[in-house]
Amino acid sequence: MSKVENVIPGYIKLEIEPYTPNIGAIIHNLDLAKIEDEVTKNELRKALVDFQVLFFRKQDLSPQQHIAFARIFGDPDKAKAFFPRHKEESVIEVLEAKPAGHTYGTDQWHTDITFSANPPTGTVLYSRIIPPSGGDTLWASGTAVYDSLPQHLQAYLETLEATHSFEHSGWPNYFAQLENGRELYRQARADHLPVVHPVIRKHPITGKKIVYVNPNFTDRIKGLSRQQSDALLAFLFAQFQRPEFQARLRWEKDTVAIWDNRATQHYAANDYGSSHRLLHRVTFGEDKAF
Repeated sequence: MSKVENVIPGYIKLEIEPYTPNIGAIIHNLDLAKIEDEVTKNELRKALVDFQVLFFRKQDLSPQQHIAFARIFGDPDKAKAFFPRHKEESVIEVLEAKPAGHTYGTDQWHTDITFSANPPTGTVLYSRIIPPSGGDTLWASGTAVYDSLPQHLQAYLETLEATHSFEHSGWPNYFAQLENGRELYRQARADHLPVVHPVIRKHPITGKKIVYVNPNFTDRIKGLSRQQSDALLAFLFAQFQRPEFQARLRWEKDTVAIWDNRATQHYAANDYGSSHRLLHRVTFGEDKAF
């Protein structure tokens, strides 16, 4: 690949190509298995919060190298969903779709694990088997959505809190597919009671404000009637569906995507029928996400 002219201020090591005006960047000519210097690591951390989702093509990572790359950004032991785990490295979650296999319900807009009081701060997703077509993943910027709102609505939303619930998600349907799903669901429900988050959060690094509700986990806005809450949430959810706030990735084998889970929502398109799709995922977090 020819060298991409780097015109992004503040970066020396990384060759950055913005993906859309509002979200996303491709990082060219970087081998994620061989990152040792602190300058590159610092620039990667900066790029993640600046662009919110980063894409890297043609990577060759062992499970251990995948985990080591994730550790540049956070602690892989902090937060996990309910996906199956890699047989060699338990911090790697395995997202696999194949004929007659389980479905995960990730074809909904969501921010990962907001039913937790301390959600993960990001995820590194690595493609291993990709359908001939379809199976794209989309990300939307919560900061771009916030910035698009009129000031009086921004001010009102900043006074509100919302309840996020594990039971509101698609996970109960996933557990229903498992042989011991009833027992697992009962335990997951006990371990993940509903939590409350502000409707608007401030990113701890950039200071930018984020619309922090999502269709998969946000149940209702406190202090409003169910009808009022549903109407306001429907309006906010619809803003994330505006294409100008999105980045859509067409996967290739050995592509890596990493996103800032605090500032984005994402959606995995379920349009590839019975084709085999396999991705490895390392979710990372902090002692305190916000």
